[in-house]
Amino acid sequence: STISWTLFRPAEEQIRESRRGKMADDEDPVDPLPAIRAECLKSCPAPKAAYEACIKRIEAKGAGDCEAWYFDMLHCIDKCVAPKVFATLK
Repeated sequence: STISWTLFRPAEEQIRESRRGKMADDEDPVDPLPAIRAECLKSCPAPKAAYEACIKRIEAKGAGDCEAWYFDMLHCIDKCVAPKVFATLK
């Protein structure tokens, strides 16, 4: 039986080899996550509206926080983002 030596190569070498031909050597990779998050925010209007309403209430009162509403909004965004991000990975 033969051993696949690719399992023992450094991860950086494997990544570089897998990206050859996909981008120029002097080109920096672009993180797709911020663009995907912005796109997914559009699919979460209710949590976004609740978070923005909370911010307005807090600004009017001058005390408190909107942590729960913020995490509700992030949860909605993450549910949309996860399949799109993992689809870009190989």
